Amino acid sequence: MKADVLLFTQTMHSLLSSFLPLQSALAVCKEVLTGKAEKKFTAKVLKKVNEGKKFSNALSDEKLFPPLYVSLVSIGEESGTLPEVFGHLGAYLNGKRNMRRKIIQALIYPALVLATAIAVVFILTVFVLPRLEGIFEAFTNSSENIETQISKIKTGSFVSIIILFGFMAILTVCLAARRLNAKAALAIDSVILRIPLIKDFAMTMQMHDFSFAMKLLTQTHFPLPKSLAYAKNVLSNIRVQKAVESACKSIACGKGVGKAFEDEKVFPEYLTAWIKIAEENGEAAEAFNQIFNYYQNESESLLTSITQAAEPVFILITGTVIIAVIAQFVIPVFNLLGTL
Repeated sequence: MKADVLLFTQTMHSLLSSFLPLQSALAVCKEVLTGKAEKKFTAKVLKKVNEGKKFSNALSDEKLFPPLYVSLVSIGEESGTLPEVFGHLGAYLNGKRNMRRKIIQALIYPALVLATAIAVVFILTVFVLPRLEGIFEAFTNSSENIETQISKIKTGSFVSIIILFGFMAILTVCLAARRLNAKAALAIDSVILRIPLIKDFAMTMQMHDFSFAMKLLTQTHFPLPKSLAYAKNVLSNIRVQKAVESACKSIACGKGVGKAFEDEKVFPEYLTAWIKIAEENGEAAEAFNQIFNYYQNESESLLTSITQAAEPVFILITGTVIIAVIAQFVIPVFNLLGTL
């Protein structure tokens, strides 16, 4: 079981904000946290810090934290702003967890509908149809016609099951390919950014994470190009991440930051406009704070719209499933009853 990173982050923020030294904060954190995984993890980090290892390196060794998290902690160590860094990280991780919960809640209903549809079709095909076949044969002499009709119903039911499982298999293969193959991940993420509605949600989530990282990095007075190199690690969409890498290369070759982002043709106009403003007035931290606030509001608005639209959409899905079952099984069975 993995340690709860959010709980660890929030606890460390509280302890460090109370002006406890890092080693004392880790020792108290180990005692305060009740989960076995959290205690074990914190004890390992404390041991490495006591042995003289940097706190950020000790966190990196545990493979629980994304590169950006470790980078920000490292910056906090060097600048003496660890309490502020943990405060920002705690708020960010808490917001991400709330978003994830809302998305999961919105997906529970369709997942249950799909599972129910598969179960109903399977039960009807495997258990109900064979018994009905025997009943029909007992009441009529034209068993050959009955067998033909039952065979058609079975075929239709199996086709429905194959279609459902085929869709799930394709989705599973895509997810596996995205995880295991870099080219496949780039292709899939590029397609995601072209699908209407989905691309808006995906880009909003990416810009929310990216602007948060840039806000924290620029607040610590990191140069803009160096901040971009760190911040790209927070992006989960490979196409967007590659676009940031390409923009960084263009900046290193002497192109302006705003122009480099604009030329990638991936980033929203709102982002590129504010980057140009930051480049002109030198207030990168304020610009990315504005960008983050905008995308935070946008992401919350999108999630609210999705959850509100979920109920009528899923009612429609349920109705479609019921109609399909009736058309595939109930109507043919009643037709057979009419021939008796």
